[in-house]
Amino acid sequence: MSELNPFAAFVNEEGTSDTLHEKKILKEDSIISLLERIFAFSLNEDVARKHGYMYIGDLVSSAEKQIVLNKENLSYCLCERLLSISSTDSSSSSAYDTYSNHSRENEVIKYLYECYKIYREEGLDEINDYKIIKDEILKNASTAFIYPDIYSDQNECRQILDIMKYDDMHSEFFKDLCQTIDENDESSLVDIYRKIISLLTSDLLVQHLSTFDMKFFDVLKVLTMKENIAILFMECNEPKKPSTGVSYANTVLGALFNISILPKNPGAEYEHFRDIMTHTALDSMESVVWNKVKLITDQLHLFILSLLKISPAVYNKILNWIGQCIANNSDREKLWNVQLALDFNYTCVSDGFMLQLGNVLLKLSEPFCNKKKILKVDPTYCAVPNDLIQEKNIHLLNMSRHTCILPVEEDSTEQRLMANSYSFISNCFYMTHSVTYSGFVLAVDKSIKMNQEFARLEGLYEASRNGSRHYGDPDSIRERLRTEMTKFLSYKAQLTEPNMLSSMFNFISSSCYWLCLVAIKQDSNDENSYAPNEETEISFPISSSIPNTLRCIPEFIVNNIICFVNFIKRFNVGIFEEHGLEKLEPILNFLLMFMGNHGCLKNPHLRAELAEGVEALLPVHGEIISSRPRNVGNFQRKKLFAEYKFKLQVVKSLLEVFVGIEMTGQSVEFEQKFNYRRPMYKVMEYLWESEDYQNHFRKLAEEAERNMEAVTPPIFLRFINLLINDAVFLLDDSLTNMSNLRELQVARDEEESTLPANEIAQILGSIRQIGNLARFDNILGRDTITALENLTSKITIVFTHSTMVDRMASMLNYFLFNLVGPNKKNFKVKNPKEFSFEPAETVLKICKIYINLKQSDAFCLAISQDGRSYSPQLFSYAEDVLIRIGGTSYIQEIKELAEKVSKIAEEFQANEEAITGAPDNFLDPIMSTLMTDPVILPSSRQTVDRTTIARHLLSDQTDPFNRSPLSMDQVIPDTALANEIREWIAERRSTR
Repeated sequence: MSELNPFAAFVNEEGTSDTLHEKKILKEDSIISLLERIFAFSLNEDVARKHGYMYIGDLVSSAEKQIVLNKENLSYCLCERLLSISSTDSSSSSAYDTYSNHSRENEVIKYLYECYKIYREEGLDEINDYKIIKDEILKNASTAFIYPDIYSDQNECRQILDIMKYDDMHSEFFKDLCQTIDENDESSLVDIYRKIISLLTSDLLVQHLSTFDMKFFDVLKVLTMKENIAILFMECNEPKKPSTGVSYANTVLGALFNISILPKNPGAEYEHFRDIMTHTALDSMESVVWNKVKLITDQLHLFILSLLKISPAVYNKILNWIGQCIANNSDREKLWNVQLALDFNYTCVSDGFMLQLGNVLLKLSEPFCNKKKILKVDPTYCAVPNDLIQEKNIHLLNMSRHTCILPVEEDSTEQRLMANSYSFISNCFYMTHSVTYSGFVLAVDKSIKMNQEFARLEGLYEASRNGSRHYGDPDSIRERLRTEMTKFLSYKAQLTEPNMLSSMFNFISSSCYWLCLVAIKQDSNDENSYAPNEETEISFPISSSIPNTLRCIPEFIVNNIICFVNFIKRFNVGIFEEHGLEKLEPILNFLLMFMGNHGCLKNPHLRAELAEGVEALLPVHGEIISSRPRNVGNFQRKKLFAEYKFKLQVVKSLLEVFVGIEMTGQSVEFEQKFNYRRPMYKVMEYLWESEDYQNHFRKLAEEAERNMEAVTPPIFLRFINLLINDAVFLLDDSLTNMSNLRELQVARDEEESTLPANEIAQILGSIRQIGNLARFDNILGRDTITALENLTSKITIVFTHSTMVDRMASMLNYFLFNLVGPNKKNFKVKNPKEFSFEPAETVLKICKIYINLKQSDAFCLAISQDGRSYSPQLFSYAEDVLIRIGGTSYIQEIKELAEKVSKIAEEFQANEEAITGAPDNFLDPIMSTLMTDPVILPSSRQTVDRTTIARHLLSDQTDPFNRSPLSMDQVIPDTALANEIREWIAERRSTR
């Protein structure tokens, strides 16, 4: 406040005439002083010099030389002051608040704002008599905007943006200014606002994460503080080409979403993680960028939330903008975005844009990520076609086109369920999942491919450094390595930002809980909502009556869950521990419910991938893609599996999906099934360490024993059959590849100095290709043999049953013979660990399986009857190798097995001699063995032994002679032929 109180004249007006005269003079002097202070100019040269004001006495016309600075003359004086502004000086005044006061401010709006600010600070807004001062300020400011030609070379819109960014009374000034402009010329206000938004957009488009000015959010708050301008703000955010996804990045909102750790445009340089050489430097850089990302995300979330709360009109506009942005960037979901060059998609927004949009949507979703509110999400949202979305308050386009977890057949006339209207919770839920699918999932796939490329280049670099002339220049490979590392670390940092991971974990866990309750809730007749709404206790097995609401939920939600859980396993398993059992259990419930029940999830690929999700939850680190594993505990995950109340369901669902990916009508690519089964073996290996889970495996085996020839083969029997099939294929393929590798390595070593470079490169390429296949087969083969070893240690009857025993024995004989017999040198390669080839370990496991089953006479007989690989010397070879590889503890039991096999073989041979020369119609047409229980196949009318066809139907439920569908209940016992065979055998034996 001033030394002379401008309001003193209003106090105690009564008095003598002299007193009143003195007060009048005092009042006039106070007003002059006040106006001089507000506008920083004076008509008194001495006062101007004393206080540093602009002297405007020489600006007024000669006719007006005697005027006094007061409210009546203010308009004239202010006009003269503003017209004195030098266009040359104004162009050079780029920084705000250059002077100690605003007396020489040469930018019109900034000058008037300073005047406005002092006016408000003096408290004059409370007194009507002084309102004329504010009116003059605002009138001149609005004139500058409406008639910009009056003040040449002034950028009023730029000035107002600067004010909003760098001072604290901008909102009141802007609000009063807009009101004044609106009163004078409404159409000008719209044009001015659009120019301001255009400038703001240009400013934001050149911002980067490391230099981003958080004061932009102050500007945005002012530009959207009232409904009418918030609506105008959203209209200004309409992209020039809405159907082109990338155009959304060129709007104000898009420019904000595009601020991230990743580049904004394809092919642009990566700003962060260049030349990171130590873990300390990496941690430091991650901490810096994570803090900046969090700040921007939090402010973006608050800004979007404030827009949603302004009014229904603004609410609809912001959700429509997000929905259209998602729909018009749907090309990001196509496979070529990952398979082709990672940095060259010019039609869609960047990965950073989608990840940041996803971060904001996750923040908006946080309030309903709990067991009560998540149940308000309506599962029928994605069944609504585009022509009905406006009517039903939906803001996402094209959702009805997505494949659902239970798809509706194309020629079906069935109508999917639809509610009358959908809430914000439903809109936000599906928007978040849509952006997660096109943003997070895609970025994870890219990061994994980057890591693979980095590993490949690392191998090339090491080979080139060791002097090989075929791998290229080490320096150029090292530079490519550095580039790939920068890309990978940038993606990793964006994807592992701690606050985002925490929000996404809650969202994914809540989604799993919601999906489980949708699956167990029967269809409702209430068209207002099909949401679960009420909490229900989950139990297994679930009802066979599957609700139609599952025909409305898109598959990409399941994809999101799988991707996120696997990502956490690879990059930050600590998240599992931080959130604990309460959040982990819904995820495991979902994985088991949908993995083990094709009625809930049709796609066999997704069901198989869910098993990888179970493996990710195991209390072990597994394969860590990041540069170093995080040192975290396993307490919560151990507790999850130890205290889980549906332990039997874990085992059962695992076997169901193991079998389901290969059964008729659920088949997948032959090689792909092994990729799916790899995590299943890891789960089994972990479960086998617990006696509780072992007991559940035994229960299923006992059930299989009681129903070995049931119409529908027991799940455990089908599982064992496929396990043996896998072992045969993988170990056989492995041995073939190892033999081929040996030949190629020999050729390379002998001829490298004589062959031309292109032929050597071809050999090296073949070694890499076959080596990759061999590594794959060796790892999976080892896992398969481990599973068989574990199972046979506690369960024997299924493996030694007549349906299985021959195949089990012949498989073990074949691989033992190749690994310990005369041909074992054929598989000796250089650097066997490079190809995960561990023959000694495999021999030990095979010997252990023999020992586990040696009490069975049927198994010992089957060993001796294997004409391909068995000979009396087989176990002698094994003993010699066991001595060399540290398996002496097995030797005694292997000797006992060899003796028993030899004895049973002699007894069998004596019996067989009695029945040699059997008629052809007594022999099984597939196995060429004497039938004991002949049956007729109804379609082909062929007669086979019951054991033979039962074994065939475990893998393929068709007639082997004409491929017609077949099950065991359809075969016809050939009683007459069976009697003939028995009579013939009795007759032959009686004559000996």
